[in-house]
Amino acid sequence: MQTNKRIAGAVTAVALMSGLFTAAGATTAGAADGCTNNNGLTQYTAFGTQGQGFELRRNGSGNNTCVWGRIVGGSPGMHIWVDRSNDGGRTWQGHLGEATITSGGSVWTEAFADRNGQVARTCGDSGYNTPIRCTGWY
Repeated sequence: MQTNKRIAGAVTAVALMSGLFTAAGATTAGAADGCTNNNGLTQYTAFGTQGQGFELRRNGSGNNTCVWGRIVGGSPGMHIWVDRSNDGGRTWQGHLGEATITSGGSVWTEAFADRNGQVARTCGDSGYNTPIRCTGWY
């Protein structure tokens, strides 16, 4: 029995180091919400100071809606995140899933549930100390 526990521990350690399992990652909160950021539609787009698009994307409907943010036409150093509100946008939980473009021109946040009266928006900037732009609430 003790040998089986050692083997199981060794297999788990190898799997974690090789990337087969993820101890913590970009999809942790999205998975906790039961959401994925695929097969989505662009609900709203706001444009940054350098012409990049900050998209609020969604999939599902009703209480099965998931939302996430995506930058298109961006460049390294630009940021995007999701804000989520339970009171129509008067107050909100901000900077959910914040992501930064490190290479290329696009990046997206993890997905978050948008249900039970919640609304969400995507916000981003063109880099540190630049104006923040946000989409409308959905």
